[in-house]
Order: sequence, then C-alpha cells, then structure tokens
Amino acid sequence: MVDERRDGSLLVHLGPNLQAHPEEVLRQRRGHDGQLEYLIQWCVVSLEERAVGGSGACSAETKPENISMWMSAEEVCASCPALLGKRERAGPRVKEEKAASALGADVPLDEASLLEMKADVRSLVRRAGRQMAKSGAPKSAVLNTIHVLSAYASIGSLAGAFKETGALDLLMEMLCHKEQQIRHSAGKMLRALASHDAG
Repeated sequence: MVDERRDGSLLVHLGPNLQAHPEEVLRQRRGHDGQLEYLIQWCVVSLEERAVGGSGACSAETKPENISMWMSAEEVCASCPALLGKRERAGPRVKEEKAASALGADVPLDEASLLEMKADVRSLVRRAGRQMAKSGAPKSAVLNTIHVLSAYASIGSLAGAFKETGALDLLMEMLCHKEQQIRHSAGKMLRALASHDAG
C-alpha cells in the first residue's frame, strides 16, 4: 500500500506496522545508458515509533533504519519530487556536482565512475577483438559486445578511452565484416563517437 504525504513524496507500507518514506538525495551519477540516477535514502519506521516521534520525519528518539537505493530520475520525480528541489538548494553540502536543473542537466561523471567506465571500455574492446579473431565465434556474442560498447560510445567523456584502446581500428574491421548486422552496429557506434568530435 502506498500513500502520498503532504510534500508530495510517497509513504510506502512495508508490513503491518512498518512504513518507509524517501528522506534525502545522497548522490547522483550517470547510468550506463547516460541517464541520471539518484541515490535516495529511505527512512524506515514502525507505526509505534512514529506515534512516539509525533511526526512523519525521522528523529533520533525513534531510532529509524535507513536504506539507500539507486532510482532513475523518472522514479524520483514520481515518488519524491520535493527532494530534487532540496538538492538544488543544498549547494556544496551535496556530495556530487550540483545539477543546473532538477532533470536533464548535463552533469559530468564523477572521477571514480569515469575511471571505472574507461576500464570497462578497454575490457570490452579487447573482448570484441578476441571474438572477431575467432572464425567460429557466434555472431550473437559479437553483437552483444558491440551493443554494450555502443552505449558507452554515446557518453562524450569516454570518447578518449575508445581512441586509446584502438577501438577505431577494430571498428574499421567490423565495417568490413561479412555480417550485415555487425556492419550496421559498427557504423552506429562510429557515428556516436564522431558526434562527440563534431560537438
């Protein structure tokens, strides 16, 4: 069962005497698809504790439990839109770059995420190279690797990683592949990388 609180956020009933509501945006990141994701802290309290506390907010006396989960921007807008407004006002107290607007802001990847995703690109390029070198490698395996690489190619911050790993040489090889789907997917990835250079 889900109720709506006065501030527009959700109050979720987890059990007969247990409720949870979103309390704070801890950080944000870009997902692998390039979309914003928010780490939301949820406050979990029992109905008895809530009665003692006297309000819906978590207090030290009620000793609530906190759980954190990553949510898409769409999910945050639907379940706790007020938190996005609080995040904009928080300024440097928030642990990530401040968004220029609640949604759709072009927030750069944080350094840790960027390094992790660059390592992913290097690993995927090597895997694609091995798959292309095997004459008996199934087409589906190569396509799956290319599709994942294409998602990374759409992120401008990772364009340099593709050049460093020799991905462009691999793409040229894919564009000459006998399988049309592989040629098509390679062309799509190449256009995504070229769009960053043009920008």
